[in-house]
Amino acid sequence: MATNPFASQSTGLIGPAAQLFPVTKSDTADLPNGVCRAVLVGTAGSANLMDASGNLASGVPLQQGYNPIGVRRLMTGGTADNVWAIY
Repeated sequence: MATNPFASQSTGLIGPAAQLFPVTKSDTADLPNGVCRAVLVGTAGSANLMDASGNLASGVPLQQGYNPIGVRRLMTGGTADNVWAIY
C-alpha cells in the first residue's frame, strides 16, 4: 500500500483535505460529520443551505468545482447537484 505523502501536513484550511463525502440534501439533518470546510460541486447551480454559523441562505450560487464555504446543512431545492463535503 502506498504511503500518504500528506500525512505530515496540517489539517487546517491550508492543508489538503482528509475526507470527502457525498451530500444528501435534507431540511432537518445536518451533515453527518458536522460543518465541512468546503463543498465540491459537480453541477453548478443554486443551493439552499445553513452555513457554519447556523444562518439560513437560499439561492446561494455554487460554481462547478471547489467552493470554499463552511456548510452545516444542504437543504432541498436549488439546482446544484453532485455535491460533496470536504473535511
